[in-house]
Amino acid sequence: MTLKEHLLNSPKENVYAFYQRLEPLAQEYTKITRKEIYNHLLYLYKIDPEHILRLSSLEEINILKNLLEGEIEKKDNGYIDYLLFENLRANYLIGLENNKYYIYPDIYNYVKMAMNLLDEELYATQDIFDSIILGCARVYNTLPISNFLSILKNYSFTYDFPTIKKYIQKSPKLNHKVKIIKYQKENYLISLEHYYYQDVLKLRQEIEFYLYSLEEIISFGKYNLNLFKEEVFEYLNFLESHLFAPDIHYFLQDLIFYCGFEIKDDNILNNICGAIEELFKETKKVSIHFPIWIYNGHTLNTLREFTK
Repeated sequence: MTLKEHLLNSPKENVYAFYQRLEPLAQEYTKITRKEIYNHLLYLYKIDPEHILRLSSLEEINILKNLLEGEIEKKDNGYIDYLLFENLRANYLIGLENNKYYIYPDIYNYVKMAMNLLDEELYATQDIFDSIILGCARVYNTLPISNFLSILKNYSFTYDFPTIKKYIQKSPKLNHKVKIIKYQKENYLISLEHYYYQDVLKLRQEIEFYLYSLEEIISFGKYNLNLFKEEVFEYLNFLESHLFAPDIHYFLQDLIFYCGFEIKDDNILNNICGAIEELFKETKKVSIHFPIWIYNGHTLNTLREFTK
């Protein structure tokens, strides 16, 4: 199947949402067709193949390199591989047919051109920076810009507000996952992956934010998990031995929400775990290592205990 065939047979709202990520001056939804979006994507890739690189993490770029050599058989290799391949599919760079991944033939040459333009050192730095931004949004859900810029500086990235706002708006990897908004006269970095940031803003108290290590925040940015916490890493191994990767993904989304709002209700957690006793027990043990989005009722010291 070609990318053109895939786009013409995909829900228009999905195709249009992707088009908006790549085109800052996107036409209105009702004034552009999927075919026109396809033609515009090819135009963008033709004039600047690095659009493909900007969509992808370094791990995903390496997958694209391998796919230039031929198809890759789909295997249940676990949660991380699942995320990487699904991101590439969501970015309309690869297809899946007959249990094999492949680069769409009508953009194959553009992907090849992008790889020829790859500056690995430059993109490694950008990949780290993007992961830090996304990790901060996932860990805190909402974060005052002053705190966010301070955290970036702690990780040796110094930016002012206008520059970081423009960077996020122009990044196709970030602009559909994070956003900067104004709330009660203050600017915040918010996560668009969970549509509850307004509730978080209302419930949050003004306290100092727990600071994760650079490696931890990058792990959150790439995989939504702190895999530098041994208990979390072991828990993922446990999940991978009992569940298929897509099920792990959807299960973790529910768990992240549960922990983020610090619900603390065993019945709800048991339902999330499908009333599977072993899964419930293992999940309850590790849930203290997931980020808490709201700090209502916590002092800084107790919050640190929860996030250790």
